[in-house]
Amino acid sequence: MLTVTPGWSEAYGLFTKGEAPMVLSYTTSPAYHMVAEETERYQAAAFEEGHYIQIEVAGILNTAPQKDLARQFMAFMVSPGFQDTIPTNNWMMPVAATSEPLPEAFGKLVSPEKTFLMTPDEVAKNRKAWIDEWLAAMTLN
Repeated sequence: MLTVTPGWSEAYGLFTKGEAPMVLSYTTSPAYHMVAEETERYQAAAFEEGHYIQIEVAGILNTAPQKDLARQFMAFMVSPGFQDTIPTNNWMMPVAATSEPLPEAFGKLVSPEKTFLMTPDEVAKNRKAWIDEWLAAMTLN
């Protein structure tokens, strides 16, 4: 049985309550449980086909009224002090050097052998077909 929820939080909640056997999440999600809850109960699957990379970004709008302040904030975001907070607050890998070693739990995570990222052009070219395929799969009984 497959359950589709409005968002990640609802899906992950069903999973942690035992109402879903698996959930589509991040390879870093188990680190949260290892560090915050001191349990290794939740683990990520290693997919032979590979893992899609999610990259979170920040930027400065051309219309930003405080561009100098925005540049200072962007520089702060890639500083070791800020990057030290990423692993155990946003539960993701830091993007830049840290001044602290990663928590031990991060060494226990699945390390995908193959990763992939689609270009915006590839997504635009295939979006309709992929959505149509997904909708057809979701409406089959």
